[in-house]
Amino acid sequence: MPAESTHALLGLVLLDLTVILVLTRSVGTLFTRLGQPRVVGEIVAGVLLGPTLLGPALWPQFTVPAFLHCIIPPGIPQSPTSCLFPAAARAVIGQLGQLGLLLFSFLTGVELDRALLSNRIGRIALIGSGSVLLPIIVVVPLEPILVTPVFKPASASTTGFTLFVGVMLAATALPVMVRILQERGLSQSPLGCTGIAASAVATVVLFIVASIALSIADTADTAGMNGVGGVEAVLRSLGLAVGYLGLMLLMVRPLLTKMAGKPMSPGHDPGGVSQFVAVLVLLLMSGLAAHLAGLTVIVGGFLAGLILPAHTAVHCALEQRLGELTRSVLLPIFLAFSGLQTDLTAVPVTAYGGLVLLLGCGMVSKWGGGAVLARASGLSWPESNVLGILMNCPGMIVLVVALVGVQNGVITPAMQAGVVLMALIATAMTGPLLTAFLTRQFTASLVPTSVSHQSHGTEPQ
Repeated sequence: MPAESTHALLGLVLLDLTVILVLTRSVGTLFTRLGQPRVVGEIVAGVLLGPTLLGPALWPQFTVPAFLHCIIPPGIPQSPTSCLFPAAARAVIGQLGQLGLLLFSFLTGVELDRALLSNRIGRIALIGSGSVLLPIIVVVPLEPILVTPVFKPASASTTGFTLFVGVMLAATALPVMVRILQERGLSQSPLGCTGIAASAVATVVLFIVASIALSIADTADTAGMNGVGGVEAVLRSLGLAVGYLGLMLLMVRPLLTKMAGKPMSPGHDPGGVSQFVAVLVLLLMSGLAAHLAGLTVIVGGFLAGLILPAHTAVHCALEQRLGELTRSVLLPIFLAFSGLQTDLTAVPVTAYGGLVLLLGCGMVSKWGGGAVLARASGLSWPESNVLGILMNCPGMIVLVVALVGVQNGVITPAMQAGVVLMALIATAMTGPLLTAFLTRQFTASLVPTSVSHQSHGTEPQ
């Protein structure tokens, strides 16, 4: 890239980031005053900056003002969005957003109370995996309704498309769930920790299935899951995922535990800078490995945080150095980027019936199914209902999945935009539903662990 172009790109990126941070902060604050999670407002802020309101559909006569020095490539319709957020600038913003996802999921894993979850592994596995499989099963009978040119690209196989739609329907927002629970002071409660861990399991299963769907989406429709290409794709995706998880849990984790047990000589690492950099290297390598395995940086970040040996000083240092920057700057950048990629004007009126059907099926299978699974695992019905509400929150995970789908030609831009709209509706419902059902104060499982320990002297079961 010529030096002049590089200079112009830097200016655009700096301007874009300024606009994004100001708008996401303002809209996010407005939504919190309306009783909604801040993340819902941050997603809406991105949609406001994107082609839905600032695209060629509503600005057909737009001409680039000379003072903005915008350079729009040939073939791209002129609009405020294409001027302020050209493809090169969006690419930079998107990578910053991915870094925010990696860091946020890492901090979530670091802060999770592992001791509290040690006797809940079976429950977490059942709820996490079941909440992914149920929506996928539910979406199969809807195939005749969904397989239309509006939703499915002609090049994608029907099997891969249907499986991928089921994955989008099954998405549960680990980062959004954490932020909602943090805002309510419940992220360290037994029920909150169970929900976070189940969401993490669901995220791992989700991206394994998404990787399988992507792998078979471009195979011949006649082969499908039963063809040689489909079987090879499934085995490859499973092998990569299992290999990554095995590497992290069976090799990296014991190595970190052994290293943490070695005493460090005084003055060897003043301020813990070397230790901090070492943790960041671990995080980046885990994110890279998860990305190459098809599990996305969200899984890589969370697992890196989860296997990090418990060390209060290290955890506090990570929170102080990364927490505010990640939650207030990098994560909103990703949410705004997702909105920038969304054009709700691309969704035809005839498609809304199918989207409403998907939204309803998602709520039944995730809220209702999650509650039933939680009840089957031993929780009370009130606790199970709250957990079902949390698992029904798609948040930013579905935004990640939908972006991957449209970029790989598995779904159409209209389906991607419709999924973002569904995600906004379902995520916006989570806060009011929690408020309605948490007022009952039904169990000590909503008491933060530290408070419970002080009150009872034992770990809540």
